[in-house]
Amino acid sequence: MAGHLDTVGGEGSGADGASVPLSDERVVGRGAYDMAGGLAAAMIAAAAAPHDLAGDVVLAFAADEEFGSVGMEELLSALDAEQAALPDAAVVLEPTDLEVTLAHRGFAWYRVEYEGVAAHGSQPELGVDAIDRALDGLVALRELGRELRARPRHPLLGNGSVRLATIDGGTDAATVADRCTLVVERRTLPGEPDPGPELERALAASRPARIEELVARPGMEADPGSPIAEAVLAAVQRESGTPAVRRGDPWWTDAGLIADADIPVVLVGPAGGGAHADEEWVTVASLRTLVAIVEDVIADFCGG
Repeated sequence: MAGHLDTVGGEGSGADGASVPLSDERVVGRGAYDMAGGLAAAMIAAAAAPHDLAGDVVLAFAADEEFGSVGMEELLSALDAEQAALPDAAVVLEPTDLEVTLAHRGFAWYRVEYEGVAAHGSQPELGVDAIDRALDGLVALRELGRELRARPRHPLLGNGSVRLATIDGGTDAATVADRCTLVVERRTLPGEPDPGPELERALAASRPARIEELVARPGMEADPGSPIAEAVLAAVQRESGTPAVRRGDPWWTDAGLIADADIPVVLVGPAGGGAHADEEWVTVASLRTLVAIVEDVIADFCGG
C-alpha cells in the first residue's frame, strides 16, 4: 500500500493547522483528500489484517510526490541497492472517488533559454531581441500541441499535451531584451519515448541557447488482468455494490515510478474534493468503504 505524505500549500479551512468544525459526513483540512484519507484507510485496514497471512502487507508512504516523487524514487532505489525483494504488487491510495485508475499520464518539465544582445530601445536594430526569438518558440509549441492532438488517442487518457508554464525576459521598458526564459510542460502517454528530442526539433528554428530538462517521469498503464488489478476491481464491486469504474487520470502519481520498477500497480482512493484548493475535504462514508476495500484486497492477494 503506497502513497505520499506531502501536501501543497494554500489558504482556507485547515491549511494552517487550525481546527475546523467536526462533521459526521466529511473531514475537512489540507491534505484530507490528497491524500491523508487514503493513507489513514490503509493503516486501519493493515492493522486489522490477520496475523497468519501468507504474504506481507507493507505500507510505503513517501514525500515529494507533489513535485517530482524523489521520496518514492529513493525508496525503490534503496530496495534495488540492497538487492531486497521487490513487492509483488502495489496499490496507491490516491483519491479516485472509489473508482479504479488503470493508467495516468507522465510529465516532463524543461527550461528553454533564449539569448540576445542588449541595446537601447530607441535603436533596436543594434541589438538582438531574445523575447522575439522566444516568440518564435511559442508559435512552434502551439504547432507541436496541434500535432499531439492529431495523434491516435489513448482509450483512457486521450492525447498528450504541451504548454508554456512560465515566461521571464527583459530588464526594462527602454532596453532590447538580452534574455528570455521559458518553462515548458509536456504531458506524456504511457509508452511514449523521451519527449526531449521531439521538443528540441520543434524549437530548433527559434534557436534557443539551451534546453534543460528539469524533471521527467513516465506514464503508467496497468494490466487489468493482473492479480492485483483483479483483486481491487472485485473488492470495489463487492463493497460498493456496483461494477468498478475503470478510468485514466491526467495527473502524475507515484504509481508511475512503481510501474517503471516492474511492480504491478493500480490506484483506488476515497471520494471528496478540493485537491489543491482552499477548502479540501473527504467523505467519511467513502473512507469507511475504502477501509473495507483494502481489507478485501489484503485478504485476497496476501491471504494465500
